[in-house]
Amino acid sequence: MERGHLLNKRILFMTGKGGAGKTTLAAALAVAARDRGKRVCLVGVGQSPNLCFIFSRDIPVYVETPVEKNLTAFTLDPYKALEEYVGLQLRVETAARMILSNRLIHYFMQAAPGWRELVTLGKIWHLHQLPASGGRALKFDIIVVDAPATGHGLSFLRVPSIFMNIIRFGPMQSQTFDVQSMLTDKARTAVCVASTLEEMPVNEAMQVLETVLTPLGMGLGVVFANSVISPLFNGQGRAEYETLRADTRAMEVLAGLFPDSGASLFNAAEEREKRAVQSRDYLEILENQKHAPVIRIPHQYPGRVDLSGVKKIADIINAALDREA
Repeated sequence: MERGHLLNKRILFMTGKGGAGKTTLAAALAVAARDRGKRVCLVGVGQSPNLCFIFSRDIPVYVETPVEKNLTAFTLDPYKALEEYVGLQLRVETAARMILSNRLIHYFMQAAPGWRELVTLGKIWHLHQLPASGGRALKFDIIVVDAPATGHGLSFLRVPSIFMNIIRFGPMQSQTFDVQSMLTDKARTAVCVASTLEEMPVNEAMQVLETVLTPLGMGLGVVFANSVISPLFNGQGRAEYETLRADTRAMEVLAGLFPDSGASLFNAAEEREKRAVQSRDYLEILENQKHAPVIRIPHQYPGRVDLSGVKKIADIINAALDREA
């Protein structure tokens, strides 16, 4: 982790393979920052049913929505961001809507590559500059961005540098430079990576770590090793388990209780052990890389993580960050 405590950064991007718990971890990171006294904006790049589930409420698109004390959720929409940007440039919001509702302009925007990512990042830059009402302090201390999954996430972060080579003058060139400066300021911005402990998520996480450093030139935060599965038995527990399986009387009791003579119980135990071994092996790969520290997030039972689970993960994150400091 570069230049101090992760939660002293201004902007944190969370990416990772789809299904690796990226949104849940972004929410937990936002809660962890809030629990340290920060005013936090959790930004979703696109609508996320998971965020609505976590906070048990609708999060309207492009509306700053308080979801907890000192925690605001904001769902980005590129068309609304573009409308806001054009309105600011023209200083007339209705004129901006008229221009952008033109059918030819709409078709052009559908075809033009990169503009969605650029205006989305521009809005994130704008959010982190917002002043608080009635004073000079900033509205948010930290922005946590639930960024797109790995493939799109990397191209998403690459867009400003591409546009800087295309737009050589004018206000848009200057504003694109501001966005690129935000991304590459390692004291201000970092990229965090979520990965479950399986082959493809770990491979994609390793790719992100390499790409963020070069060619993107951005700072790295932490890697979240999500859903770590611990062994079911310690040494003594395994011995007692084997003793039980060898106990004829115990097996007869199980046979009377379960149609399959308890086979499903033993199969579940063996499957858990296999998953724990896999978890350990892929965790070792992540922890052996030298680019960013790893925070272990234990597997959450059962299944989908609600706000209570997110707060437990936030506590794990804060404890791990304190150990790293």
